[in-house]
Amino acid sequence: MSGLDLAVSDGGPDGALIVSAEGEIDLGNADELASVFSSDRARAASAVILDLLGVAFMDSSGLRVVLIAHSELEPELVLVLQPGSPVLRLLELAEVNKRMRIFPSVEAAIEGVDPGTRDTG
Repeated sequence: MSGLDLAVSDGGPDGALIVSAEGEIDLGNADELASVFSSDRARAASAVILDLLGVAFMDSSGLRVVLIAHSELEPELVLVLQPGSPVLRLLELAEVNKRMRIFPSVEAAIEGVDPGTRDTG
């Protein structure tokens, strides 16, 4: 057992992809998350929403995968994290949390990346 469960689903009318992770992300399974980000489905999405609400632990291997996806993934990568979570603390310690868009819920992330909800005026 890898300790990580991933679910991938479409996230709304704008073509966002939601990747929901549960468990722990570490050296033993970070490549599973990386393979989702490198998939055709992720690259064709308008945005990739990474839901980390169910992740209790992430080590530097998981952080590396998230940082690479954030810099290399053509659609925008946004994160869903609960304030005060261990994963958010890791991003803060690495001083990368301010470079990423982080939302408190999947619904807020969908609204945040949906071009139809943005003020274009």
